[in-house]
Amino acid sequence: MGMHEKFGDGTALVEQLVALVRTDGLADLLAGFNDAGAEAEVQSWVGSIANESTDRSAVERAIGRTRLAEMSARLQADPEEVADGLARVIPAVVDRITPGGSMPTGAQLDDLDAGRLSAALDLPALLG
Repeated sequence: MGMHEKFGDGTALVEQLVALVRTDGLADLLAGFNDAGAEAEVQSWVGSIANESTDRSAVERAIGRTRLAEMSARLQADPEEVADGLARVIPAVVDRITPGGSMPTGAQLDDLDAGRLSAALDLPALLG
């Protein structure tokens, strides 16, 4: 089953990511990727260069198995599928919420609308 079939239009997956960012902070998420050895990828998502992709392994290390298990239960999917899906959407989401390389404030993260964010992204293309 493909990502699009598993996660539909992808909005629920983005909602889980937004909830994570609201709870733990974007800086913590990006620090997790940096700790996972994905510094160049993080720089591409936040910077003005083309977004580099990431993979399931980096997502698992950056987010952690416990958090992935929680997201998986909410999405009714295997943790590996959720990590694969997040690997496809995280670069675009981070790019979108850090315009010009500016990190959003806590208040901006609290106001982040997952539905609008999903609509602004080409989720079907991202999820393949």
